[in-house]
Amino acid sequence: MGSSLLQALPPDVRREGERLFDISMWCIGRDVSHADNLLMRRGFTRERIPAGRKGTSAYSGALPGGGALTLWGFGALCRVCGECVYVPRDGFAPSLVEEGRVAWPVFEAAGLGARRDPLTPRECSAARAAVVGLAGWLAGYEEWVVALMGAGWRHECVAARSRKASPVPVERLAMAWRQLAGRIEALERQVVNESFAPLAGA
Repeated sequence: MGSSLLQALPPDVRREGERLFDISMWCIGRDVSHADNLLMRRGFTRERIPAGRKGTSAYSGALPGGGALTLWGFGALCRVCGECVYVPRDGFAPSLVEEGRVAWPVFEAAGLGARRDPLTPRECSAARAAVVGLAGWLAGYEEWVVALMGAGWRHECVAARSRKASPVPVERLAMAWRQLAGRIEALERQVVNESFAPLAGA
């Protein structure tokens, strides 16, 4: 993907998002391994990966406020604002996907085809909206899991993850996602306000 002077998300937001997304995706991986498959119990549908294929199964559902979400172990695809936005687990840098060229079903990131950085203000705005929607869904999902299973289940999930500590206490994971969404929404408001600022000397 080429570089762009416009950035949907600044580096510090991407770093924080990557840390949160990694732990959330780990926990969701434990949830789908639960006897009840908590993600399906939440209303998502599963496209199971065929035997012998590389990759992960795909889970699809709705985003809060409209739009659609597909989750894999490697990232998320959000359909919002007329765009198809891919948010990878590694890097958390949103990119645009031309959905009409995707060979469904997809079980690996490569199956999404060529991706590109958001290049225009409208595309950057759509990418931010996608990440805000994803963050909102993850926050709501975490709250639902804790209400259903108790905080002990989340502690059990994190304890099984020996390679890295959680970036936040599990009790604060939902709040951390809401705070990140708020930061991104503030970025969007700043962009909108600047676009209406009067030209110097006008």
